[in-house]
Amino acid sequence: MSQYIKKVKAEDRVESSILNRTSDLSRLVGTWVNTNHATRGIARVVLTATNGKLFISVFGACDPAPCDWGKVEADTIYSDNISSQNASAFTARYQFDFGKTQLQANWNQGLLVVGSFSTYTDGSGRSNYFSREFFRQQGK
Repeated sequence: MSQYIKKVKAEDRVESSILNRTSDLSRLVGTWVNTNHATRGIARVVLTATNGKLFISVFGACDPAPCDWGKVEADTIYSDNISSQNASAFTARYQFDFGKTQLQANWNQGLLVVGSFSTYTDGSGRSNYFSREFFRQQGK
């Protein structure tokens, strides 16, 4: 056993029998609606899975109907811990003509918590900003 393995935290140790298994995305998949009906940010998030990949569709709070940001693949999917195959978080990126938004989301006690980091690249002078919003799964 190498010197590095001896010094790793117990929670970072994993049995080789569970390596290379695909993540269980079922906890994340579905339509998530903002718990704040008056949001001016993200109104709805739809998460789908295809061939072990997670796809994100975001709908912004626009009037008279939510605006579709499009569908992107998750950059990275995270599990509960190093031994778990239960997906519980992800990151994703949206690129727009006027800027970009990075999403960091995690499942927590039945809610999807979404942090969005928006950066403007269009020279408009608008401030970059962070937002955190909470979503419940539609139909539950």
